[in-house]
Amino acid sequence: MTNIMQQRVLTSDRSRAPLALTAYPHQQPQSLAELSAAPGRAVTILDADRRDNAVVLRQAEGTGTVQVLINGQDRSLRADIRAVPVTDPATALRLAQQAVAWALTAERAAADRVSGLVEQDEEQQRRHTRELAEIRSYAIDRHRDGDICREGLDKFLARFDLDPYQPLHRVQFTITGSFYVKPNDDASTGYTKDDVREYLGLDTDQVDNVDLDTLAFDVTVDVKAHSE
Repeated sequence: MTNIMQQRVLTSDRSRAPLALTAYPHQQPQSLAELSAAPGRAVTILDADRRDNAVVLRQAEGTGTVQVLINGQDRSLRADIRAVPVTDPATALRLAQQAVAWALTAERAAADRVSGLVEQDEEQQRRHTRELAEIRSYAIDRHRDGDICREGLDKFLARFDLDPYQPLHRVQFTITGSFYVKPNDDASTGYTKDDVREYLGLDTDQVDNVDLDTLAFDVTVDVKAHSE
């Protein structure tokens, strides 16, 4: 009786053993940690409770997990879970398509995050610039009211790297005049008008402290033929 029982156990063991060996022929199961050395590989995960086709993304350092893509969703699994590479071309193609779609979505999300951070930084810079301008204007107003002397104002602005205070006098002017031009025989009044508009200028060399970058004027010319 004992021999019969032993024979049945041996027979049963022999009949089950090939199942594990032939379930994934020609493929040696590896841990996800090992498979993560080649990101993007399509694998079948051999979990205790289920079998999932997935794409290996990367191993998260210091966490003992590997990031994988299952049904287009990013998941983290234990690094010691075993898996085998996918050999079916159709399955591998479907997983590759899922990985590409996921990567594009992740890229767009990352770009949106970067754009948002840039916008936040620019807004902070604008707010900072406005605040500095308000501080400068406040200090200048106090100087104009006599609360801060000019030397104290200059030191304050220099201390905070603000533009120095430079009061300005805006000069508006009107100049009228006339002169005669002796044109060439074939010169028209239109030619003389254009010539005067082009070359009649304003000389400010003898005026102190003129900001030439702010100098603006327009020459209006009326030319008429005149006989002596």
